[in-house]
Amino acid sequence: MELTFLGTGAGSTLGSKRFKSGVLVSSGTTKLVLDMGSGANYRLEDLNALDVQALFVTHLHVDHFSGLLDHLVVRKLKGLPTLKVYSPPGLRSVLEAVKLAGNNVGAEVEEAELPKAKVGDLEVYSVKACHSIYAVAYVVTDGRRRVLYSGDTTEPCETILEEARDADLVVHEASCVTGCDSWGHTGVRELLDLIPREKLVLTHIPSWLEAEIIEASVGARVAHDGMRLNV
Repeated sequence: MELTFLGTGAGSTLGSKRFKSGVLVSSGTTKLVLDMGSGANYRLEDLNALDVQALFVTHLHVDHFSGLLDHLVVRKLKGLPTLKVYSPPGLRSVLEAVKLAGNNVGAEVEEAELPKAKVGDLEVYSVKACHSIYAVAYVVTDGRRRVLYSGDTTEPCETILEEARDADLVVHEASCVTGCDSWGHTGVRELLDLIPREKLVLTHIPSWLEAEIIEASVGARVAHDGMRLNV
């Protein structure tokens, strides 16, 4: 499996250095995306990877799916197949409202409390996260290696920590240095006490806290837009 970070910024981040959340997961001819916040869709275009087969959305905060709307427009213009989108309940009604407003775009949306699917070479399932609204984290496996993507969550979150024990790589949000649990997020200092640093790749980073988060995350990798990892 190869991971390409499309967007590594938090919802409140400013500017284009870190677009909003998105990770491309590739295995052979299989390509899927975990979240597609604003700008993550542009990164897909830059990578010539518009033909992704599926999108998995962790929750319905805008910074985790707003890039989908532009992506659907481009797919339609390019004549690409209908995108399969897996999400907790609520996304279908958002897309229906966009269509009613006059936008002739659509996707094959499958909603579930705990979305799961097999997409080509990859199997994806979810566990409940611990965010300020209903959210899930995703586990992606090619049968040999296993990646956990936290989405947004406060730690400790037992469902996520249980999956982290068996994961080869944990892509986890790091929205502050410490003390952002009241917003439904995780600080670096709390996270490093819970998950082995060698497994961690930190994302969802506010641009103005970048230097502080990097300084506090000794031993863990900090993702940046365009970063690629082989798992």
